[in-house]
Amino acid sequence: MKYVGLIILGLIAGCAQLMKGQEQPVIAKKDGIYYTSCSGAVEDWASCNNKAVRTCNGDYQVLSKYENSTGTKRELTFQCNK
Repeated sequence: MKYVGLIILGLIAGCAQLMKGQEQPVIAKKDGIYYTSCSGAVEDWASCNNKAVRTCNGDYQVLSKYENSTGTKRELTFQCNK
């Protein structure tokens, strides 16, 4: 019974960590162009847009967006407005 309790506790901790997730980084490309991914169940388009706003201190231009057919892979390429 003691082991069942430990297993349940481990599963709860694991699920909590999955819900928290980890935000994908913003990668600086050449000429002030940036790329980020907001894939999976943890991030969505709003998180991609929030990362662009933080990177550009507000205003930015979307250069390209990609989402696969299952909606599990999302990529945003953007440039800060001057």
